Amino acid sequence: MLNSGFKLLRKMGAFALAAWLPCMAMAAGFGDRITVGVANEPPYTIYEAGKPVTGAEPDILRRIATDMGVKEIDAKVLEFGAMIPSLQSRRIDVIATGLYINPARCKVVAFSEPDLCTSEGFVVLKHNPKNIHSFKGIADDKSIRYGVCGGCSAERRALEEGVARDRITIAPDHQSGIKMLLDGRIDVYSAPDLALRDAVAKMSKDAEVEVVAAAGEKPVCAAVAFRMDQKDVRDEFDAHLAKLKASGEYDRIVSKYGFDPGLVKGATRAGYCGGAK
Repeated sequence: MLNSGFKLLRKMGAFALAAWLPCMAMAAGFGDRITVGVANEPPYTIYEAGKPVTGAEPDILRRIATDMGVKEIDAKVLEFGAMIPSLQSRRIDVIATGLYINPARCKVVAFSEPDLCTSEGFVVLKHNPKNIHSFKGIADDKSIRYGVCGGCSAERRALEEGVARDRITIAPDHQSGIKMLLDGRIDVYSAPDLALRDAVAKMSKDAEVEVVAAAGEKPVCAAVAFRMDQKDVRDEFDAHLAKLKASGEYDRIVSKYGFDPGLVKGATRAGYCGGAK
């Protein structure tokens, strides 16, 4: 099965969107196509109907896949909470969409080395009337209603800091979360700061809301996720990723989308997995 996965990734190629294309079973081999799980979360992944998927993560994957002799990749748009179950059930073959590395996820998927790092942020009403700056502050103020996308890292962080589950509202995407904030259903919505700024700008809501940094949080890092039986494929991907970073081309790709390339330097899978591999 490992050999089948290895041959598959060598046959991947140009990133074309096919939101509901069927995923072939890995045991039978993939032929010339792989199905990749993505979320529509600019600037990590950008989806527009009828156009190829772009964004920092697809651009990195496309560049490395080309070097590996890949021919075609299809993308399946999913909510974050469905990503790993879809990978495990073979509905998709790999995840490349800004999925953050954490110890729990490291036990069920084989992450590449970090390829995108950023900071968590909060979007709040203009002038931050509830004075929200940290997950601990949200946990301590029982009046704050917290919003987050299902399965996102900010949901886990809120629970770790003691935010009660009944104070958390799940949104299907960042735009919906911001609308919940504007409608008065929540007091804060959390996500990576770059993604929040992009969503606020696209919704033209700069006059009504603002994005603040999540104080005390270290950068969060995302990576491409493979199944546990694809570690040989993952290892080859890592080798190409290291070359991309060393060449300077990585810096140009991620800077185009507003990421600080310096944040990934020194970041490692082992450091974020907490011992899990």
